[in-house]
Amino acid sequence: MADLLEVAQRHQRRIIKRSDRAVARAVAAWTAIDMANLDRSWQAVEPAVTAVAVAAQNLNAADADRYMNQAARAYGDPRATMSVNSSSFAGVDASGRELGGLLFGAVTTTKQFIGSGKTVQQAFVGGQMYLAAMMKTALHDTSRSADLTAMTAHKYTKYVRVVQPGACSRCAVLAGVWSAKTAFKRHPACKCSSVPAPDDDEQVPAGFHDSPESYFNSLSEAEQDRVFTKAGAQAIREGADISQLVTARRGATGIQYGNGIGRETRANSGRRMLQSQIGRNADGSPIFGYVTTEGNTRRGEFGKVNRNLGAAEQRRKGARYTSTKYTRLMPETIIGLTDDVALRQTLLRDAGYMRVNMATSDPRRLMAAAEDRAVATEFYRSLGIRLG
Repeated sequence: MADLLEVAQRHQRRIIKRSDRAVARAVAAWTAIDMANLDRSWQAVEPAVTAVAVAAQNLNAADADRYMNQAARAYGDPRATMSVNSSSFAGVDASGRELGGLLFGAVTTTKQFIGSGKTVQQAFVGGQMYLAAMMKTALHDTSRSADLTAMTAHKYTKYVRVVQPGACSRCAVLAGVWSAKTAFKRHPACKCSSVPAPDDDEQVPAGFHDSPESYFNSLSEAEQDRVFTKAGAQAIREGADISQLVTARRGATGIQYGNGIGRETRANSGRRMLQSQIGRNADGSPIFGYVTTEGNTRRGEFGKVNRNLGAAEQRRKGARYTSTKYTRLMPETIIGLTDDVALRQTLLRDAGYMRVNMATSDPRRLMAAAEDRAVATEFYRSLGIRLG
């Protein structure tokens, strides 16, 4: 099993290299688009772009058998008696739509940019970026789907996520072992892949990660700061829950993920943040901080805790559920408020980024949450911050 990691990484590199080449050809073809006649010029370009994508899909799917046989050999398991039908994975996206329809979204996106007042050049680049992101997503989805199919041929029912080197926090938080029945979670243009995990082996194969924490700890401090932001990584190093932190960022004011195309929001950056006023200093000047609405409804974990603590609730205009009025700060703000590590931990627990190691039904859990809230409230008030 010693070479399984190299087998998985080699496969991932092949898929990335092949997909990137195909995307580069599609992006080059986009230069022939006539911005004065988008629909007609796309009709001329689309057959070649789709052909490039379908060819890459076929090759990516066909690679699954070789990959899975190599993985089985690393485990000492026999070759499968069945193989992947690569052509059945080509020509469609992960939802089964024809690939041409998905890629036509580049034209629609371009028109939307023009309609929103962007310059012709900005609209052109926006459509090109959309084409690249969606094509890359489709090609990697094809590979992942074919790999899972090949795993089934080998009777494997679990897989370990092979997190791409340099992956973003959304991928890092998904590191671990998954059932083959669980759809592979990914964001647009995600390059992560999977490797089979034997049912009778509880240990994750050497070199892989069984949890987000394991992956986080495998990174250098500089990489931790790059992937999770400096403040976020510091919070994790001090005990913050990685999943809660990354999930909260998804709903943070000013933060946008993968579906943003253009200069204002770089695809997959997840880093553009705006601050909100959270209080006032003694001299009346405003205090700003990063806040999030993620998890604040009565169905969310943070919202449930606040409801149990008696925090007031509200239903925002257009919202389906009521949410707590208690403001949830982001780790970036919490980390910057104090150098006291013990107090940081209390504030991070109060904000839902760390958990008490008790059963959910344990009444002491609510008591501990109430104690944290009392300490947090006193501290915030001393600074002029009002969250509730």
